[in-house]
Amino acid sequence: MENDKWQKLLDCAVSTVKQAAAMALEPGIELNIETKSNRNDLVTDVDKAIEQFIADQMTAATGYPVLGEEGHQVDSFEGRVWLVDPIDGTMNYIETRRDYAISLALCENGVPVLAVVQDVAAGKTYTATLGGGAFCNGTPLGKVDPDVAFQQVVLLTDLKEIRALPRLAQVLEESRGHRRYGSAALEMVEVAAGRAGGFVHLWVSPWDIAAATLICTETGCTVSRFDGSRMDVRQKGSVLAAWPKVHSGLLYRLVQAPN
Repeated sequence: MENDKWQKLLDCAVSTVKQAAAMALEPGIELNIETKSNRNDLVTDVDKAIEQFIADQMTAATGYPVLGEEGHQVDSFEGRVWLVDPIDGTMNYIETRRDYAISLALCENGVPVLAVVQDVAAGKTYTATLGGGAFCNGTPLGKVDPDVAFQQVVLLTDLKEIRALPRLAQVLEESRGHRRYGSAALEMVEVAAGRAGGFVHLWVSPWDIAAATLICTETGCTVSRFDGSRMDVRQKGSVLAAWPKVHSGLLYRLVQAPN
């Protein structure tokens, strides 16, 4: 696709996501909070309304099918498919009103080629196109430092990963410390933007990370499964996203090093 066509497509996606962000900030409807898989896996009517809005807008604009967290399904990933997470970090949306994101990616035969991650409360729009670099509010993010080791950075992970991975606690003690924001998309763009060196998560869905994966790779980050195998955003599973030397160091210490 020619550059101007990519730009028009990205502009359409950004405009749609920003309209959806306005819906999140001023929903005009009751939240009607429901649980899904467990008491902390929440969904609201706003999640559902935003997903429907984005699906309607992007289908009308492009004709491409939509896969979304709150119900939109696709028959296959052949060709171009939109992946949308209407509110990544619903618990934060309900409880703290910050650190939640709207994530929209266009995948071509399963490969992310266009990405928008909107940090709604902060008003930051992260974008990327395959081979075109990554940006925040139109300013290039640039490349992450390829020579920094994990001991020199903050890492992003959660209590369940620390409990499940005995080696992770030691790694975190050797690092600059760890943080957790509660939105996989925002945590990955923290890595892409150079504010954290790595992100470890054992269970993510395609809509959680498709857009953020492209933003990370466009800034020079390495994104793989936890065991180092190739990331396929079409499948649920683990993710290890980090600056290059941080990634190799974490992979060795967490998986490859002898006991």
